[in-house]
Amino acid sequence: MGSTAAADAEMNEQLEALKRLHDEDTAGAQTPLDRGILKFGGTVSFLFAIATVISLYEIVARYAFNAPTIWVHESVIALIAVCYLYGGMQCFAADKHIRIGLIYFGTTGGTRRLLDIVNSVLALVFAIAIAYAAFTMVEKSWWTPQGDFRLEKSGSAWNPITPALIKMALLITSVVLAMQSLGHTWTAYKGTGFRQSAAERPSLTSIIGITIVFALLLTGGAVLFTYGRSLGIQTGSMMLIGSIMLMILTGIPLAFVTGLIAILFTLAWFGPMGVPLVSSRIYSFVNEYVLVAVPMFVLMASLLDRSGMARDLYDAMRLLSGRIKGGVAIQTLIAAVFLAAISGIIGGEIVLLGLIALPQMLRLGYNRALAIGTVCAGGSLGTMIPPSIVLIVYGLTASVSIGDLFLATVIPGLMLAGFYVAYIYIRCSLDPTMGPPISNDELDMPLKEKLKTLKGVILPVGVAALVLGSIYGGVASVTEAAAMGVVGVFLSALIRRELSFKLIKDSLNQTLETCGMIIWIGLGAAALVGVYNLMGGNRFIESTILDSGASPMVIILIMMAILIVLGLFMDWIGIALLTMPIFVPIVVKLGMDPVWFGILFAMNMQVSYLSPPFGPAAFYLKSVAPSDMSLSEIFRALVPFICIQLVALAIVLLFPQVALWLPQAMN
Repeated sequence: MGSTAAADAEMNEQLEALKRLHDEDTAGAQTPLDRGILKFGGTVSFLFAIATVISLYEIVARYAFNAPTIWVHESVIALIAVCYLYGGMQCFAADKHIRIGLIYFGTTGGTRRLLDIVNSVLALVFAIAIAYAAFTMVEKSWWTPQGDFRLEKSGSAWNPITPALIKMALLITSVVLAMQSLGHTWTAYKGTGFRQSAAERPSLTSIIGITIVFALLLTGGAVLFTYGRSLGIQTGSMMLIGSIMLMILTGIPLAFVTGLIAILFTLAWFGPMGVPLVSSRIYSFVNEYVLVAVPMFVLMASLLDRSGMARDLYDAMRLLSGRIKGGVAIQTLIAAVFLAAISGIIGGEIVLLGLIALPQMLRLGYNRALAIGTVCAGGSLGTMIPPSIVLIVYGLTASVSIGDLFLATVIPGLMLAGFYVAYIYIRCSLDPTMGPPISNDELDMPLKEKLKTLKGVILPVGVAALVLGSIYGGVASVTEAAAMGVVGVFLSALIRRELSFKLIKDSLNQTLETCGMIIWIGLGAAALVGVYNLMGGNRFIESTILDSGASPMVIILIMMAILIVLGLFMDWIGIALLTMPIFVPIVVKLGMDPVWFGILFAMNMQVSYLSPPFGPAAFYLKSVAPSDMSLSEIFRALVPFICIQLVALAIVLLFPQVALWLPQAMN
């Protein structure tokens, strides 16, 4: 027990050290406003805890006392919406927004600071545009057309004024983002290096490159605003895609790119009267009840990260696979399946396995590539094993039953995990040096010790059963089940005597930042898709594909190819919200099952998590890997596992019943 406690403490110290390093890296660029936002964020994050408690109250009141509430549903949405909006400001302050840094992260010195100025100016334009869109909402929700003061209400049985408050919160958030952008612009300008040594100045190449990008954007903008909708949807589509690609090259956060382009195309295509479309799309997105499950599952993962539950689960798996060839790697994959079933979050699992499993495999003499691939591939199973946040977002955008998606992904998810296990076993059987066995001394422990170790499985399995059982037992919706899962992990930490105020506070703060990243990409993408559809883009793409004369399977293959290419450069939520509203109606018209297509999408995102150059799994592992382990080594190690993912994807593509059999049998 002492060694386990010491290992837990060491792992927590490593996590804290990583956080300190990031904070030190970003602190120099933070303004006083940023520091104030980060300081107050800890208080705002407790709204997640309040939302969780009242969600649980609703479940108890409904099932134990047959007295459903009329206020919980809208209260939870309002509390979480405030957290979403504040999370955007907090991520901006801490530099946590997702950006496509193919160029940005490869620069240093004056060139990096020049890009920071460019990004800050673009972020300022984005914030002003969103503020204008939000103002059009607030004007109508706080005053009547005659100018009388009147707060908009929800129109439900409870009829609160939350719509007016959320819309005002969006306006305040966008104004604060504009102030942050101004501060970042000034901070970056002061450090541009134009008055410093030649080594610290932006290179001539970078100045020319950025000038060309801006010239192209300004030229495209001039053409767009001059001709507007007379350009036609085909030209408009090409300009929209081109502007996205040009802007993300600078390293501006992806959420700001899509949101800014949505506003600009709205103004050019429809004029100022079209701006309420963008604001209404943003409001509808943050007001979506199904999305409440996302922060709940993120909070589950955050609590799990900071407890010793994952390590105990991992140790328990050793008794089941210790003497198998490649046993530690197989044990890692089995533990990864359980972790995925608890949280549905990927990044946290890879970091946990990188801290727990990778050092042990390297200590035992495992092949480095095999150890790296096992951790990244196993940690990425969260896209496939329910409750998967990827499938929750797909279900929302495609209007497909999330319960059916969870059922449909069980067999493909376990099949993929089985393929990983088979690959490791075969490799280690053919070459035992790839995965040396654990010594008998580590496995031959007294029965009492074995039973104590196996206890590590009970609580994680119990939490997974609580979440999935409540969904399929009809006790709770996916969102309510997520709240029950949070309570389950909370009680597990309490039982294990690991619960502390610091653990709760840090978990809530991490949830705020993670949701800020995820939801703000969703806000921009939702606005962009809404504008593009109103331009006629969905009809244009649909008719182009359906009138091509290609067979349904060829069309699906083309969609898969598009998703794979997008996955090389974009985050999954941006891909989902940009493509699924267009792809899913086509799939339905082809007579194919959108549930099956959802599993294909999730498996495709599995590939994107490992694929260079964006491959988030590699960057997550790099953050906790030994210093001599380079990104290029990590990406090379992932090639066999990417091939396995593609084989599994092909099987589900060619044999849809692999995914559809279980939901059809259950229904």
